[in-house]
Amino acid sequence: MPHPAQPASTTSVAGTAREAGPLIEVRPARPEDADAIARIHNQGIEDRSATFETLQRRPDQVARRIADVDQPVLVAEHAGEVIGWASVTRENDRCTQAGVGEYTIYVDRASRSVGVGVLLLQRLVAEAERRGYWKLVGRIFTTNESSLALARRCGFYDVGIHRRHGRLGGGWKDVRVVERLIGEATAD
Repeated sequence: MPHPAQPASTTSVAGTAREAGPLIEVRPARPEDADAIARIHNQGIEDRSATFETLQRRPDQVARRIADVDQPVLVAEHAGEVIGWASVTRENDRCTQAGVGEYTIYVDRASRSVGVGVLLLQRLVAEAERRGYWKLVGRIFTTNESSLALARRCGFYDVGIHRRHGRLGGGWKDVRVVERLIGEATAD
């Protein structure tokens, strides 16, 4: 798997970034990305640091998610390989809360800590705003320092902690809730 170089400086232009190496492109997911997205998601499940899920994600499940045009899925691609993905899932079907979404983001192990997550989350926020969302929420394990730092770097702020939100690996996990207002919700 190609590994993007540590960015010396990153310039974002229409969902792409120029690094000290090849281009990283952030684009909408396509059906043929389902295998790569499932593989990356399964790394997160195996790591036990980002999700309560314990069953491996299958490509057919991912393909259904990609096909849902109301809930965007984006991928980061480097040298022809998908190295990360992000999506928004509607929080609630009630019309009064239709603009609130929960974001999810996963980056391939070999591509972490080089800015891929920032590119994905910035582009996801812009896409969610374009689609009429007014708030994005994240639920992050309190022990997942890198995901918490990513959220803060991208303008999310802490709302609170769900204590003992679930069990994983025989122990309780606390979840920090972060959110960011976007679109019309930012107007005073």
